[in-house]
Amino acid sequence: MAGYNPSRFEQELLAAHEQSPSSFTVKLYPEHWHINSGSKCLYNSPIASLLDDIRDHRIPVDFMDLFEAAKAPFYDGCMIVELQDYRSAKNRREVLTTPETTRVVLRPNAETLWADIRLLNQKAGNTWSDHDALEIEARLLLTTSSPLCLEPDVHLTRVANHILRDASPQAPLPLKRKVSVMNEEDEESERARRLKIIQFMNPRYTKPVVPKYSHSPTFYVTVLIA
Repeated sequence: MAGYNPSRFEQELLAAHEQSPSSFTVKLYPEHWHINSGSKCLYNSPIASLLDDIRDHRIPVDFMDLFEAAKAPFYDGCMIVELQDYRSAKNRREVLTTPETTRVVLRPNAETLWADIRLLNQKAGNTWSDHDALEIEARLLLTTSSPLCLEPDVHLTRVANHILRDASPQAPLPLKRKVSVMNEEDEESERARRLKIIQFMNPRYTKPVVPKYSHSPTFYVTVLIA
């Protein structure tokens, strides 16, 4: 039943690597956040999908190339992320001097498995055939997957499902800004959208409406692994 208790697996992994460096660090501030010592990122930027992956305890497949280039450490196929939260629970604009620090385990999935195979193929000079890729995938699954329980017993299946449901990590609090703040931005965006539709339907409409914030800022992230 060990494969049906992900919480215990994560606790044991964190305990075994308590003194090991994290795969990367995320610093959370009221209005922005950082990856390691990289540039500022906004909570509504496209790269904020990384925070959703961390919240769901899964390795972000879109950043696999960056992790590979930065030599981010993996532990038993997983990543350990250190979260440093400088946000105050009482005042959302207040910045704490000492952050609340926690560690989260990110686990692989089918997408990251495909990304790993793609990176291995690149290292091999893109010489693998489809058969080679399937052979590597089979070996990886055989090595990393938990033993299958093939006992045809409905009661055993219920017990396994019950353990898996109760032992699955609970979803932590959202890493993004508070829902009330996001709702205000959503309402503002919805009002601008409705105004644009109304003016577009106006026969005298000749030019597009310029929104209050017309610029589209771009952001980049530099991942530095200590």
